[in-house]
Amino acid sequence: MKLNSGDDMLTQEQIDFIYEDLGGGFHHFWDYVKEVHEISSSQVDPDSFEEIKNEFFFVMGKLLDQGKLKLGNRKTELIMEGTTEELVDMFRRSFPSYISHEDLDTGLWFFADCPFIAVWVHKGQGENGEDYYGWCF
Repeated sequence: MKLNSGDDMLTQEQIDFIYEDLGGGFHHFWDYVKEVHEISSSQVDPDSFEEIKNEFFFVMGKLLDQGKLKLGNRKTELIMEGTTEELVDMFRRSFPSYISHEDLDTGLWFFADCPFIAVWVHKGQGENGEDYYGWCF
């Protein structure tokens, strides 16, 4: 699913598509945002990197607001507490100012240095109809 020419931000339909087709770590999430913008790793420059990064955090905020995503702390393996704005800001502050092409291709930063883990919320799919949390280490 691609952005239409002239679109700046993802639509709710595109965000839903990302959520429904995702379930993996943040490296997959990052790749989906790049794909929607039709930007390959070899095309990433400082301007497109900022565009992708802003979109990544925009979508993250939407998914947090919708209760479809939580942020896990990689060290403590606990779900992070805070408002959506606070959580996105914490992640944004930890994010590199620029990721090399190799790190974008491999998702290395998300595995090695990212202090957060994607925790996907599957409503009512746990025991006794409780929510199931899919941790993506």
